[in-house]
Amino acid sequence: MLLIRVILVSTTVILFSGIALGQCETWVGKPNQDDLIQDHVVYKGFLKENKFDQAFSYWEKLYKQAPAADGKRIDHFYDGEQFYIKKYESATDPAQKEAFRKEALAIFDQEAACTGKVGPAMGRKGYYMFYNLATPYPDTYAALKSSIDATGKDAEYIVLVPMAYVLVDQFKNKRVSEGEARSIFTQLMEIADHNIANNKTYSAQYQQAKDAMLPTLAQIEGTLFDCTWFKNKLEPQYRADPENGELIKEIYLKLAGQDCSDADPLMVELKTKYEAYAAEVNAKVLAEFYASNPGAHAKALYDEGKYGDAIEKYNQAISQESDPNKLADYYQALASIEFRQFDRYTTAREHARKALKLRPDWGQPLILIGDMYAKSYRSCGDSDFEQRCVILAAMEKYYAAKAIDPEVADQVNERISRFMGSRPSLEDGHMLGKKEGQPYSIGCWIGETVTLKFNK
Repeated sequence: MLLIRVILVSTTVILFSGIALGQCETWVGKPNQDDLIQDHVVYKGFLKENKFDQAFSYWEKLYKQAPAADGKRIDHFYDGEQFYIKKYESATDPAQKEAFRKEALAIFDQEAACTGKVGPAMGRKGYYMFYNLATPYPDTYAALKSSIDATGKDAEYIVLVPMAYVLVDQFKNKRVSEGEARSIFTQLMEIADHNIANNKTYSAQYQQAKDAMLPTLAQIEGTLFDCTWFKNKLEPQYRADPENGELIKEIYLKLAGQDCSDADPLMVELKTKYEAYAAEVNAKVLAEFYASNPGAHAKALYDEGKYGDAIEKYNQAISQESDPNKLADYYQALASIEFRQFDRYTTAREHARKALKLRPDWGQPLILIGDMYAKSYRSCGDSDFEQRCVILAAMEKYYAAKAIDPEVADQVNERISRFMGSRPSLEDGHMLGKKEGQPYSIGCWIGETVTLKFNK
């Protein structure tokens, strides 16, 4: 939280000297001067005891007769402001609250007029308008601006955060021009930086105020300033920490968003480092993801053509997985690699069968087994008839796939159409004494029995 200086009703004597009071009345020379001084002491005593109602009755009489006290202090203004702010905050009736608010604001104005110290009076006025008195932002902006205009770099830190907030609001609502907003923005930064460096008493408070207002001002700085301004602002931060990847990323993206040229030497330098940093971060994130998701890693390795590594990762994924659907996917993927990349038919079929067992209504494992049979038919059997019976085994897997999984019908029908003419011929069957519909055992690695069907 921003450490705002505590501004409370107190017994502190607040002095001003050498100020022409004009028509602001003091008790000096009045016939009842001694009584007024005594009333001053009494109300200050009540304040010290937190007896605000009693203190107010004495203060009210004093303020009517001697608002400037002895001409060397602003106690009556300061305490009056606090009285009415407290009354405003305690009141529940809207009309009464508005009356108390107006009284408080009028005393701030009277203080400025009497003391000539517009900056401090309007600064505190704007501060309370923003935080306590629920004042419309145009009025609050006007008070704070008058304070800053009057004090320049000596403006109090309490005005920085409220002014940043109302400035952004007024600019967004087109009540402040771009030129004026840019000027006030710059002025706020100069006030903060000047006092951080030179104000020994309140340097920390100015730093905290700056830190608090920066996120607010950031909402409009992109509109107010160009690439050069942002380079001047951000390059020193980069030079102070040139290997900080997150800082490099932030600065590069900010400058790119301000339409800084890609050919600018600073942009070239930042882009090179940003891309290297991004690649490093992405690699780390991906490695962490793959460590927890070996199945995803296996798929990535497969896509890269690293089939042996993919098999290793699929086996790891299988060992860590309990979800039957995911396990089925892993077994099917493993079977596909073993078959299509390494011609490991027996192992591939074993894994495809495991996938089917886990998902009995999934046709893909059966299609894959059918493809294995179809691909190996020329290497199974000593005769053309025996080899063509292997095609029957493949087609039986295709038909079975379509029977349990209608979604694979198009894939199955395309394969059946392709292999229909490769079935054993009726003539070859008759020559061997075989009849359609009879069972026929296939040897080789397949080891299955099919029902004979001939091309006629």
